[in-house]
Amino acid sequence: MRLRHEAELVQNHSLGAILLWDFANEFYNQAGRHSGPPLPLFLPVLPITMHQDSVEQLHRRHFSGGLHLALAEDRTLVVDLQERIEMMTDATMKSLNICFGSGAIAYDASTGEIKPLGSPVKVPTTSDKVKAMRFTARRLGHWFHAIGLEQLCSLLRIRF
Repeated sequence: MRLRHEAELVQNHSLGAILLWDFANEFYNQAGRHSGPPLPLFLPVLPITMHQDSVEQLHRRHFSGGLHLALAEDRTLVVDLQERIEMMTDATMKSLNICFGSGAIAYDASTGEIKPLGSPVKVPTTSDKVKAMRFTARRLGHWFHAIGLEQLCSLLRIRF
């Protein structure tokens, strides 16, 4: 039983690493491949992309204005987000650790940004749920770059 539980934990952190890479890569692309997201912006990614209601609301949204429209239509998307961030910080850090260890991302100490390395992660995803999670992560990367940290914190009702 314990081995099965540990395997599930590793798989979740591996999935988290893929989602964080998708987020970072889209953010980086939106920045003209000049800057990556700072560490705090990674914290809400897994709590949103691993939350079924959020994924259902966000994964098909347009890149332009999609987050604002989703929140205008359903303010419950941010209910308990701060608590989910706090509960999932350890999972986020373990997933980031997988990304760093695999060479998928790098930390730029001079700017405090995390930048994706290499070409897009090609992971076979047959599950529609995983595909939707990845689409959501990419949209978050796009939106988080466009919105900016201060406005994002206000919009999502979160604090770091």
